[in-house]
Amino acid sequence: AIASDSRIYVTAFVNGSDSLRFLVDTGASDVVLNPNSPKLKDRFTIDSHADNLGTSGENTVSYSNQNAIRVGSLHLDKVGCAIIEYPAEYWDGVLGLGILRLFNIEIDYDDFTIYLYDKKEIEIEDDNCAIYPFTYIYDVPFISMPVKINNKDYNLTLEVDTGSDRIIDLNTPFVQKHNLLDTQKPFAISRIASSDGGSGELRNVFFDEVVVGKYHLPLVAGAFSTLTSGMQS
Repeated sequence: AIASDSRIYVTAFVNGSDSLRFLVDTGASDVVLNPNSPKLKDRFTIDSHADNLGTSGENTVSYSNQNAIRVGSLHLDKVGCAIIEYPAEYWDGVLGLGILRLFNIEIDYDDFTIYLYDKKEIEIEDDNCAIYPFTYIYDVPFISMPVKINNKDYNLTLEVDTGSDRIIDLNTPFVQKHNLLDTQKPFAISRIASSDGGSGELRNVFFDEVVVGKYHLPLVAGAFSTLTSGMQS
């Protein structure tokens, strides 16, 4: 399902639980379980710890190994999951790259379906497709994309993050390097909460143009970060 926050959610089952609401998040390197979810009470065992780099900072989180997870027709055992607290009403868990990177993925926004294929080379013969090679940085995927801001062209390195409810955020070092912060009056301020438990402020502005393959998209909403720790720093 696509919710009002423009994020993707699926129904999952963990260790024999009732149906759970999971966020599909390519910006999460692991599967995440929310210990504040009443449906997950006593459904997992904490047996280790892991370092977590979030949008706004870093912390150490509990970790649970050997979990059985079912999403649609997919059944997996021995899945490792980070244990990260979110408000109970947000979601029960996060379907991150711990599972997603095992497959080639197709997300169909028209029929609200995610297709998982065996990992093999895919040939796409469609002139309407925009194909982006990606690389893993901090264990999450990044691509390069041209963006015009204040009538100046930039080739940006961008994390592909389906867990974000925004469009394009520019991190603090980039904003400072190019003296962007005061070039536009923000039309809104986003105060974000991150998996590391921290928070921060993003100033929402309009980018002149974003180029996706042969498509030129004018006046795309973006944001200038002011965060001084975490991924945005």
